[in-house]
Amino acid sequence: MKLTLLTGAAFLLLTVIFSLYYRSNNDAAEAVISAYAELAETVSDEDGSLSYMGIVKNNLYACALCVGLGFVPFLFLTAWPVLSNSMVIGAVLGYGSFSGAFSVVKIVVFGLLPHGLFELPAVFLSMAMGLYLCRTVSRRIIGRAGSEKILPVLNGIAKAFVLVVIPLLVIAAAVECFVTPRLLANMMN
Repeated sequence: MKLTLLTGAAFLLLTVIFSLYYRSNNDAAEAVISAYAELAETVSDEDGSLSYMGIVKNNLYACALCVGLGFVPFLFLTAWPVLSNSMVIGAVLGYGSFSGAFSVVKIVVFGLLPHGLFELPAVFLSMAMGLYLCRTVSRRIIGRAGSEKILPVLNGIAKAFVLVVIPLLVIAAAVECFVTPRLLANMMN
C-alpha cells in the first residue's frame, strides 16, 4: 500500500512539473500530444468515438506491462510508465493552459477525474506491484531476499491484479467511454 501511494504521489508531482514545463514550451508539448494522438487511435472506433473494448484492452495491456517489467531485475523499468504518463498528461494540461483552449480545472474535473478515480488506483497499484516484483527478483539474485519467496509474491500480485486491477479498469473504461464524453460536451456548452 505504501509503495502504491508513493507511486501515485510521484505521478502527481511529475504531472505538475511537466505541466509547468510544457506551459512555456508549446512546441515540445505539441510534439508529445501528436505522438500520443496516434496511440489514442487504438482506442477509437471507425467513427472516431471511444471504443469500450479498445480502452479496456489498452489499459489492461498497460497495467500488465507495468507488472511484467518487474521481472527484469535491477533496472526498475516500471518507473518508465510513471514518467511517460505524467509527461503526456502534463503536456496536454500545460498546452491547454498556455493556449487558453480549455480550463485546466474543468478538464481535470470533468475529463480526467471521473474515470481517473477508478483507472489511476489500478495503474498505481500495477506500477507498485511491478516495482515490488523487481525489488524481490533483484534481492533473490544477489542473495538478500531472506525468507521472501518469489512464488507467494507472484500469487499475491496475480490475486490483486484479478480482484482489484481488472474490475477497476472495467469500470474506468465504462466511465471514460460513456460518461466522460457527455461531461466534456456539457462543459463546452
